[in-house]
Amino acid sequence: MAGYALFGVVVGILGVLYAVYLARWVLRQDPGNEKMRFISQAIATGAKAYLFRQYKTLSILLVVLAALIFIAIDMPRGTLGLTTLGFVVGALGSMIAGYLGMYVTTRSASRVAQAAAAGGMGKALLVSWRAGAVMGLSLASVALLLISGFYLVFSAALGKGWEVPLVALGFGASLVTLFMRVGGGIYTKAADLGADLVGKVEAGIPEDDPRNPGVIADNVGDNVGDVAGMAADVYESYIVTVTAALFLAAILKLPAQYIEAVILFATLALVAAFVGVNLLKTSGVKHPLSSINMAVYATIGLSVILFFIGAFLLNLGTATALALAATASLGAVLAPFIVKITDYFTSYSYGPVKRIAEQAKISPATVIITGYGVGLMSAIPVIAVIAAVLGVSYMIGYYTVPVQGFGELSKYLAGIFGTAMASVGLLVVAGIIITADSYGPVSDNAGGVVEMAGLPDEVREITDVLDSVGNTTKATTKGYAIASAALAALVLFVALIFEIVGSASQITKQNLVQVMSQSLTGLSVINANVLIGALIGVALVYFFTSRTLEAVGRTAMEIVEEIRRQFREKPGILEWKEQPDYARVVDIATRRALGEFLIPGLAAIIVPLLTGLLLGWNALAGLIMGAIVAGVPRALLMANAGGAWDNAKKYIEIQGLKKTDMHKAAVIGDTVGDPFKDTSGPSLNPLIKVLNTLSVVFAYAIVFTNIALGIFPFGLLPL
Repeated sequence: MAGYALFGVVVGILGVLYAVYLARWVLRQDPGNEKMRFISQAIATGAKAYLFRQYKTLSILLVVLAALIFIAIDMPRGTLGLTTLGFVVGALGSMIAGYLGMYVTTRSASRVAQAAAAGGMGKALLVSWRAGAVMGLSLASVALLLISGFYLVFSAALGKGWEVPLVALGFGASLVTLFMRVGGGIYTKAADLGADLVGKVEAGIPEDDPRNPGVIADNVGDNVGDVAGMAADVYESYIVTVTAALFLAAILKLPAQYIEAVILFATLALVAAFVGVNLLKTSGVKHPLSSINMAVYATIGLSVILFFIGAFLLNLGTATALALAATASLGAVLAPFIVKITDYFTSYSYGPVKRIAEQAKISPATVIITGYGVGLMSAIPVIAVIAAVLGVSYMIGYYTVPVQGFGELSKYLAGIFGTAMASVGLLVVAGIIITADSYGPVSDNAGGVVEMAGLPDEVREITDVLDSVGNTTKATTKGYAIASAALAALVLFVALIFEIVGSASQITKQNLVQVMSQSLTGLSVINANVLIGALIGVALVYFFTSRTLEAVGRTAMEIVEEIRRQFREKPGILEWKEQPDYARVVDIATRRALGEFLIPGLAAIIVPLLTGLLLGWNALAGLIMGAIVAGVPRALLMANAGGAWDNAKKYIEIQGLKKTDMHKAAVIGDTVGDPFKDTSGPSLNPLIKVLNTLSVVFAYAIVFTNIALGIFPFGLLPL
């Protein structure tokens, strides 16, 4: 098994080196004139300051949790502190993923703006794409490197029992991502909201106008939210999904080739991404989204071909190899479906966004109502294709995966492994998906630099087109990340049950299959503990969404008052006679975001732990399912509605209708959509992952407490 894991380590290292090469290429491009360089540096400085203050705040919580994991999990299980190590390294990896992406993208905006001015659409597209590729390739490479390397270390050190320490890698990544998503989302959307409401709506000045005191904070927010937050989000999704599949293969006692297949497919998909980032057509391009989509589709197609080739290298037999490659391919091709569905509901090339723009002729209220309706409808086809992939991959696994030793549950568990491979297929193409996503904030910031530096209108027209495409690619990646949570949920859920049953068997010295049969009886939907847990899970999703939306509102209110104060006390700002105090708004956004992000994040840790410890593991399982069922459609609704509102505004702008009542109505819709698509919606994805991975990691402590309280296996309330 070590051969393919070593291959993963080598390709992971090569990926990091290639990302470094691309970063150096981007940074060698012309950063523009002195004013452009100053603006870019101000954005980079603000983003770095926020991210480091966030990491400093998080480090205290991480130390406390690491100590708790060591005492409650590593010491009683004798796992040599490796669960704690996995948690810490996973958390640090998430931090690094966020910082790497932010470092390059904050320094790329002025270079894209200069490329647009000097070389037109094609050159600007190439620079922004390669800046995004630094994020995409480094993220996938670091994730593969950690998974492959830690699998080698943990399996060699422990022999058996390495599965939970590996899942702890995902827990650490998920937890940090949750806080980064919430904190960055509050920062970026509060700054955006404040700058838009006072600048565009009240003062009537253009977006990214340098006279707006909130303009630097707004551009900083694009990077700490859309880049650092999304990078960490997909990084943790990748790690959680792949480690869950490895966990399942090990506890089902599948042949070694199945573990090899998981790592091999991840490695081959990264190789495909190396090719894919170089397939972008930039010469004579008129429709950047078509060019980007072709690069994405080609990469996924190449990944599928490599999956089938790789499967035949595992010596599993023709039928089994075809089945294994087919399940992974199903997951991979889910990504283009999500891309196309999201494109349809969020791009101004199609009917839904045009209908929202049409409503702007009437009032902001009808813009909001129509956009909300579009968001609701957009969730349906995504959920349908996720369900279809789950069903087909389950059936393939059911008939082909050789699970034995679990009695009548064996076939069911074989089917679950089929869905695990589909999840792996979806996530391992993350390198090219994140490249397309990170391109978005780079082009958005480039538009800001063009406006603030006073470059000609024809340059702004180029960056506006790139920015509009970026809105769609960002919405696509949010849908991709949400779909990954839904697809991996079943795998993680089964992993939790196995860890609960395994821990109970270890503590009570009973037969594993006997304990499993008894425990699954306690998971019945008519068990009051399960139903109560499900309602708690739904309530947690609503609490989380409410807190993050209100946090944006409170922070935006303070920023609005500050911008109004500066306009009032320094009337020369709007006449280009006085300089705005950008740093003051940046400080408000940073301070408030860091003050608001702890409560939702702590709720995601404390609520499931208390539920599992006091109501029983059944209630915890119900909580997870409730959070998935409520969280996935809500996340899709919010992400897609926000993207649709944003592009409805863009559609009106490209028709030359700025500063009209119609445009003002669309701006109101956009400001409502901002926290939907960049704060609350995307935060639900890591929330679901945290609930799953935390439960698996702390399963031993939960079972031990349940047995001590006499409520295992049925829960606190009698069945």
